[in-house]
Amino acid sequence: MAVTAPTHGIIEGFYGTPWSWDERITVARACAERGMTHYVYAPKDDPKHRLRWRELYGPLKLVGFDRLISEGGLSVGFAISPGLDIDVDDPEDRKALRVKVDQIVDLGVGLVLLALDDIAFDPAAGPAHARLTTELAEHLAGRATVALIPTEYVGMERTPYLDALAEGVPAEVAIGWTGPAVVNDAITTADAERRAAALGGRPPLLWDNYPTNDGLMADRLFMGPLWGREAGLVDACAGYLANPMNQARCSMLPLASIAGWLRGDDPLGTWAAEAGDLRVFAEACDGAVPQALAQSLTGAVDGPGWALAVEPVAAWLASAASCAAPGLEGEADEWLDQVHREAGLGLAALRLVQAGRPYATVDAAGAGRAFGPHPDRAVMEAFGVAAAWPDVRRGRATVMGARCSFRPMLAQRSDGAWRMARSSIEENQNAVDAIARLALATLDEVPERRAPVQVLVDGEPIQVGEDGRFRVAPGTPVTTVSGSIRTIQHTPCQAPVPPT
Repeated sequence: MAVTAPTHGIIEGFYGTPWSWDERITVARACAERGMTHYVYAPKDDPKHRLRWRELYGPLKLVGFDRLISEGGLSVGFAISPGLDIDVDDPEDRKALRVKVDQIVDLGVGLVLLALDDIAFDPAAGPAHARLTTELAEHLAGRATVALIPTEYVGMERTPYLDALAEGVPAEVAIGWTGPAVVNDAITTADAERRAAALGGRPPLLWDNYPTNDGLMADRLFMGPLWGREAGLVDACAGYLANPMNQARCSMLPLASIAGWLRGDDPLGTWAAEAGDLRVFAEACDGAVPQALAQSLTGAVDGPGWALAVEPVAAWLASAASCAAPGLEGEADEWLDQVHREAGLGLAALRLVQAGRPYATVDAAGAGRAFGPHPDRAVMEAFGVAAAWPDVRRGRATVMGARCSFRPMLAQRSDGAWRMARSSIEENQNAVDAIARLALATLDEVPERRAPVQVLVDGEPIQVGEDGRFRVAPGTPVTTVSGSIRTIQHTPCQAPVPPT
């Protein structure tokens, strides 16, 4: 039976080792539970999907498809990618395409994607691609719905190729699109409307390359929430398919966020509700949270409010230094190790900041102790940062924000050739690097020797013992002073950076 639009689900369309059938079923079930409708099989490195598309699948592969259809809980689609060498006007090639597709459709697959993407661009190929799509749609009429992934799958402008598709492809066939570029920080409703206009008013089938990490993006795990997709985009498209990561289980949290967005919920709120024990690890992989925390320190470390600014950063880094990635064993080990190493470096950098400044600890009863700058400890912490930082920076896994990473934010020129945006190269965005730089910049401010510490309450000094102990009324804000350096804290309080 043919499927009905809209198609809301996932497309296993990445380059790299395809998922196992067990992985597909596990992810499909999770997506079905969250309201998605479809799983589409399209792994680029399955030879019989692309390079050897004419060859029929063997019995074991057919058993896998049958399992996915019966156990996965989603409507199953199948993509075939014959564009590398098909002769559209060769009757034998057209027959081979029909036979191959029939093999899978006869199992109960209700959606077929004809994928003519990532091939040499021919601006005159539009009519031929339209004919091939039309013939396949007519052949499968009443049995399966057909969609087309065209060679020009990015952008919003009319071209002769898209004009030919708009004119020649049947109206019921959705035409795929990845957005303004191959990978996008944002896709708007207006973008989809412009793409529809470029196809004669036909809403696009959005193939969203999030959270995929194939190819040159393999240093990343995109485990954060879906960012930059307007709510109205769902209704502006004929369907939506998310391209997941090479790591199936790592994909499930971002896919949950996408499922929430497709339901009309806030994708960030959905992500937070689903994250559970994975939250800190996923935040570290995504990078947005540690980057925001690092940014909050800018300027603050030079003023009396440094302790108040450092505390939430230190608390998050302490959690990251010991975080786990339950359920992702074997998939995320390299990234988890890098998170631990980078968080440890970040904490060492914050201890360097703390070593050069006065601060107090005060318990709930008002018993406090003041600590002054500690030049020797500052040197020790600086050595620790200097020793660890180069090795951490050489890690292959990218976490806490990119040091130098690539995402294919590629658009197509009017002649079909690729144009790469400067934003494809992300550099100097790592949160721990930023914290380390801030900390090392404070070294020149560390006093040469230890000095007495004053404690002020309402601007007036209070009595402090030789061991730094003092008492204040519970809940009283205190200011510690050493030379020209001041620190404001709200009580009760602990050391801004936890001890090792």
